Amino acid sequence: MKRDISLMAEKEYDLIIIGGGITGASVAWDASLRGLSVALFEKGDFANATSAATSKLIHGGLRYLKNFEIGLVRESLSERRIMEIITPQFVFPIPFIVPLYGHGIEGKLPMQAALTVYDLLAYDKEELEDPDKRVPNHKMLKGGKVKKLFPGLDTKNLNGGALYYDCQMHTPERHVLEFILSAAEYGADVVNYAEVLDILRKGKSVKGVKVKDSIEGKEYEIKGKVVANVTGPWGDITLGMLHKKGVEKKLIRSKGIHLITKEIYKDYGLVLRTQAGRHFFIIPWRGHSLIGTTDRAYEGEPDDFKVSEADIMGLLKDTNENLPGANISRKDVLYFFGGLRPIVEKETDIDVYDASRKYEIYDHEKDDNIKGVITVIGGKYTTSRNLARQVVEMTYQKIGEEAPECLTDSTPLYGGGTGPFKRYLQKELRKHKKEYPKDVIENMKYQYGTEHGRVMVKAEGDSDLGEKVTPDRPDILAQVVYAVPDEMALHLDDVVFRRTGLGTIGNPGDDALKKCADIMGELLGWGDDDKEHEIAWAQEYYAAIKKDGDIPRRKGSKKK
Repeated sequence: MKRDISLMAEKEYDLIIIGGGITGASVAWDASLRGLSVALFEKGDFANATSAATSKLIHGGLRYLKNFEIGLVRESLSERRIMEIITPQFVFPIPFIVPLYGHGIEGKLPMQAALTVYDLLAYDKEELEDPDKRVPNHKMLKGGKVKKLFPGLDTKNLNGGALYYDCQMHTPERHVLEFILSAAEYGADVVNYAEVLDILRKGKSVKGVKVKDSIEGKEYEIKGKVVANVTGPWGDITLGMLHKKGVEKKLIRSKGIHLITKEIYKDYGLVLRTQAGRHFFIIPWRGHSLIGTTDRAYEGEPDDFKVSEADIMGLLKDTNENLPGANISRKDVLYFFGGLRPIVEKETDIDVYDASRKYEIYDHEKDDNIKGVITVIGGKYTTSRNLARQVVEMTYQKIGEEAPECLTDSTPLYGGGTGPFKRYLQKELRKHKKEYPKDVIENMKYQYGTEHGRVMVKAEGDSDLGEKVTPDRPDILAQVVYAVPDEMALHLDDVVFRRTGLGTIGNPGDDALKKCADIMGELLGWGDDDKEHEIAWAQEYYAAIKKDGDIPRRKGSKKK
């Protein structure tokens, strides 16, 4: 991917997308695949906020059935199957067990009824070429089986369990990036660290956007026929650019955090419930456990969001109340992350846990008599592809053209043409077993799919680049070299947290951070001060993970 905003200022685009999370990336992919000229601007790094702060699940949303959101659950289950098809290296079935306590609404019969409906709504889940991607139906378990599977679980009043399946993502940040790379391959111009300062209008018609390049410090005007506001928790703030006298639509924001800890359970995800009645997960992930999420109202500015020590301790408390025998302590937290979810609700006093995960697409020509603007509010990671389809079709209406057929439900994303993934992985393990350790090969296939060769070729002329960044993790130095020119990584945290999985299971160590910074510095022309700045930010982040948790999300960019 090439980054040149000055060249973009010489063009006029059919569609300008504000926001580089999963929704913006999905819209860019669909629009470019259908032939629209597309520009995408993200004020931070791609997938650096809400899209990186998920439970790493592609799921139907079992709990939404209690609110009778049948349409949303069916859409989500359909999209779950599609994600398995178009990104086979990222999305895999995973079993979950819900321990059942007591009787009545919390007993076996209501849960069995809900899971029966869940299975029926996923009626096409067997229609997959890859047998390993087919999602089984649910089963009911006896209490003794649940106790055996989860030592340490609170067993008071436990009378059984329910086993069901959903899907897990290997890496949501790279999953978003695959949409971005796919869009770029089809001609989209995508830029990170580029903040949209204003939506430009002539009368009641939008003409483009004003953008600040946070790397160079320059501002540009970019011409476009349609502007899509897909900035998630920043959606109402972005709308303030249209409504100069004040924001018209005020978002409700939900705060969710997750913890990465030592491995608690290996083979199953566990669905637990807090004393307040909120559900959360303990999910096996990359040899560790992922605990989350919280779901609480957030009242501040989205740019000021941070994971606090109180958030961390509260989630640990909920965990230990359900797993008294596990005794998970603060020192077991190796990494944490959090984000904000925008919620579509007319009632401002609603409990965000109970709020719908539906989305709304606003046509500002109808709502505000302003032509050429679309805003998306709400939604789930899982339904982003189908949401994008609707945004692109609205875009075609606005530019006065007939929309070609949407092909994103069957077109593999960048790196996604593996065919049955397990078979593909075994073939690649045999092919490269003399070149790399098994964990390195597996990591390359899960991270890059069929495009792994683009990384491996970086090491062909320099054997040192084939070495691991740090001995206990599978990421190699060639991935850092690849991330800068080919994946637009501009900061150390772009590589450590989003282009690789190096830093998302805990601190990889100062030596690893320095190796990555040295390589990036050579490619980006950093001086010693620049490298020290990048390393210091990462060290401060990891220090806070062990100390007090009070580190905000990274804002903007240090000019190079």
